[in-house]
Amino acid sequence: MKALVFVLLTTLLCACQSPNIPAQSTTIPSQQQAQDTTGNLIIFYDDQTGSAPLLKAVKTSGATLVYEYKNLHGIAIRPSSKTNIEDTIAYFKKINGVLSVEQDRLLKLQ
Repeated sequence: MKALVFVLLTTLLCACQSPNIPAQSTTIPSQQQAQDTTGNLIIFYDDQTGSAPLLKAVKTSGATLVYEYKNLHGIAIRPSSKTNIEDTIAYFKKINGVLSVEQDRLLKLQ
């Protein structure tokens, strides 16, 4: 019984150790953010309003529809290369029924 308790406590201690912290990156945050985004936007809309106003705004803005998340009530778009990403986000936030507009991000597993 004592051996079992010892093994359990040792395992718990090992699991609680903090991982090795990697060396500081020389990339500044704005450069890192640019590297971690795809350039696409993920937009979620209110189910009651529907996607019609949003899809119309996508066509009007010159953006490209990448994917429709029908069960999640959202879409992924690729904004026109002629537009600034912050301006595009502000534009879509004003569309009737839009709940959120976020940049699509890449998550690197190490």
